[in-house]
Amino acid sequence: MRNKKEMKSVFKIVFLVCLSILISCKQKSKAPSENIDSSLAADETIHQGVIQMERSEISDTTKWHHRVYQYKIVREPDASLPKIKDSDSKSLYMDNHIMLTISCEGKQLFQKVFTKSDFNSFLDAGFKKNGILEGFVFDKVVPEGLRFATSVSYPQSDLYIPLVVVISSNGTLKISKDDIMDTDSEESTD
Repeated sequence: MRNKKEMKSVFKIVFLVCLSILISCKQKSKAPSENIDSSLAADETIHQGVIQMERSEISDTTKWHHRVYQYKIVREPDASLPKIKDSDSKSLYMDNHIMLTISCEGKQLFQKVFTKSDFNSFLDAGFKKNGILEGFVFDKVVPEGLRFATSVSYPQSDLYIPLVVVISSNGTLKISKDDIMDTDSEESTD
């Protein structure tokens, strides 16, 4: 009699283990499938058939002329902008807009939403048609103001136009092409 009870207990344990394995496998198969494509960059996703970069936000401070400036850079995919079609893969890409906000001593000094069209005078026809506004970062303090490096690039490539945005202490904007890509980090001037 004791062997039958032990057998029933072993059978129940084996049955419960198998049942839990089946349930966990079924739950995994019901998980929503992610749109994973090995050709996508780490910060890209596919949304309704259009490849887009993820939203990013950077906030920091810097000193200039003994004053502390706060800046915030927000990059977002923008469905209202024309889609970019890759001529080789025929993939569609969503362009981005980038909002730059600068404050000093609690007062907003500058705020602007940039799109690729803000840089058109520095782009050839290929970049106007096939490029996206991709990067925008604080670079350094220069005598004229706060310098930000930005780029318009062909999606998923190393081809880009390096650009510079400088905001003066009174909020004046100056855009230029970065002809000399400086890899040395210079100290900010106080």
